[in-house]
Amino acid sequence: MRYVHSNAAATGKPLVLAFGEAEWRGDSASLAQAYKAFGFGRKNRCATLLMAGDYQISAVEAPSVPEAELKTAMRWRMKDVIDYPVEQAVFDLLEIPAGEGPTARTRWIYVVAARAELVQTYVERFDRARVPLSVIDIPETAQRNVSALYERDARGVGLLYFDDAGGLLTVTAGGELFLARRFDFTMTQIRQRNDAYREDLYSRILVELQRTLDNFERQHSQIVMSRIMLGPEPEQTPLAAYLRSNLGTEIAAVALEDVLAFGDNSPDAQAQWKYFHLIGCAIRSEGKRQ
Repeated sequence: MRYVHSNAAATGKPLVLAFGEAEWRGDSASLAQAYKAFGFGRKNRCATLLMAGDYQISAVEAPSVPEAELKTAMRWRMKDVIDYPVEQAVFDLLEIPAGEGPTARTRWIYVVAARAELVQTYVERFDRARVPLSVIDIPETAQRNVSALYERDARGVGLLYFDDAGGLLTVTAGGELFLARRFDFTMTQIRQRNDAYREDLYSRILVELQRTLDNFERQHSQIVMSRIMLGPEPEQTPLAAYLRSNLGTEIAAVALEDVLAFGDNSPDAQAQWKYFHLIGCAIRSEGKRQ
């Protein structure tokens, strides 16, 4: 089990006080033991992250209904999106800010859906361990929290991160999530040292990235992208250099110490990669609905 302890200050850099991991056997007893070992108390607000396979996130056109009826209407619209009965789902809504031009009149919303039984398992596990759970978050919004720290000059910023489950591209502007897209390329693949394999892989990443950015530009022409941030890697790979040479957008590497303050233990590259989404979850501001 991994944890991050932070103080999302209203001003200045968010402070990451500590991070680490402890043995967890998948039960409430070991969760309670770990929570106590970390030195946390009942006053600490706790959040947890769903894993990529635990939920679906889909951009769905919002129906023209009164705001009070939106969630109910979206539930039935999700019947064609999820692969299980909608009555067995819980979901939340994350509005995508409107673009400009012909598409501006269409309201789009990210719908995050998960099986109610799975979410209840998370909640009950924390309840039995007497650990106060306030938020169940997802990697897309956790990554948004980090990406927003790199925004500058009122321009949008993309953040591309890979782990062993795959890649995730987000685009934020004004602290809001405009785009979230998964890629079927893993960090294990990216770290391969075979030159021919790597050249083919990087080429496919480039094509998918360029296609996604072109589509985003058409839909959100009001947002000027300042750069694409490449998330932490467990060890440096040639991917950033490849994208710099072949993509017509500035590419920069994420270094969390540039936008976050750390306590006594500053994370190295391996730790920044390993705890990346947990850090994003931990620095979530009080005002964020999702």
